[in-house]
Amino acid sequence: MALGHHPRVVEALAVTVRAGLPADEPRAAELADELAALATRVAREGATSELADGVADVCHRVRRLMGVRHELVDELLALCHSLPDGIGDLAEDRSWAQGTGESLRERLQGAAGARAVRAARELLDDTRASQRALQSERQLARDALKQMVRQVLAELGDLGDLTGRFNDKLGRYAQAIESADSVDSLAAAVREMVDESQAVSELVGAARARLAAEHARASQLEGRVLGLEADLRRLSEEVSTDALTRVANRRGLAIAFEQECSRVEREGTEKAPLAVGLIDIDNFKKLNDSLGHAAGDVALQSLAARVKEWLRPIDHIARFGGEEFVLLLPGTPVDEAQQVLTRLQRRLSASLFMHEGQEVFVTFSAGVTAWRPGETVDTALARADEGLYEAKRTGKNRTCIA
Repeated sequence: MALGHHPRVVEALAVTVRAGLPADEPRAAELADELAALATRVAREGATSELADGVADVCHRVRRLMGVRHELVDELLALCHSLPDGIGDLAEDRSWAQGTGESLRERLQGAAGARAVRAARELLDDTRASQRALQSERQLARDALKQMVRQVLAELGDLGDLTGRFNDKLGRYAQAIESADSVDSLAAAVREMVDESQAVSELVGAARARLAAEHARASQLEGRVLGLEADLRRLSEEVSTDALTRVANRRGLAIAFEQECSRVEREGTEKAPLAVGLIDIDNFKKLNDSLGHAAGDVALQSLAARVKEWLRPIDHIARFGGEEFVLLLPGTPVDEAQQVLTRLQRRLSASLFMHEGQEVFVTFSAGVTAWRPGETVDTALARADEGLYEAKRTGKNRTCIA
């Protein structure tokens, strides 16, 4: 290598260290600064043995630091893989979390990448919000049921006191009747006993009516609690739909992908090709930062609804995580799929949605590829992601084949 190239190599190492290690890692910044200083010295003094040893020493410390970071990533992945079982163990009823745990396991299987981890986090956020609302309502119903039981017990206690006092009075009435020495005194004792009996009968009747009403309310609350618990189980099981956009989520995508792959394998790729598209909303972070997350949510809902409306009934759209969506286009060669996505982009560019009285335009970039028999959806999407990257790099709001 020519002597003049050495400083560029050392500078490239410094840039790589800054890019490859977290910006908030002080040691990474120090190592990058050391490499930058060495690059300056190499440019000034030439590639001496001393400077070469210095570069090698810094590179050794970089490798050691990266080893520590890799160990941290491995531990975080292990933590992610333990989440599905942990969620079920922590739930009051395992059935409430079983479906969510299975969906998380699907997302995090193997060497999960950043997209899979982000999708898992979003699933947890959506599930937690939904279950929190249902569990709160369920707790209110249970508390009301407990309060009602306490009221019934108090009512029964009061009724017991009342009947006890009446029994005591009956004994006194019996003595008065026994010792009566005239018709008038006997009649007076009987009238008093009858009046007391009527009063007690009315009180008992009112208590019985209240107890019947409380029993009916108890049955209603019990039914409500059971219904909410069923909702919690259903929520865990029905995790194939994205809560925000109401299109399929990653689990729903897996189901649709399996169905389409089976169809292609039966009919053959020439007769029934399958195109896989990956679309990403352009400038989504800027939209969120300028108009707020509520506008971002509306943008996701608007895009999902319109794309679903414009696709054929046999096509599939799924939210893959964040602002990314996956399209499965059965019976569509990849060049035709590119044209389909391009038409979707043009139609979307010609429309807008309103947010708090403000017109908002949304566009997306896309990558599309042809599914190859035997490959997983992640393999096909990794290839489509290359097309998406090219579309972003070359101006956005376009579709590239990979």
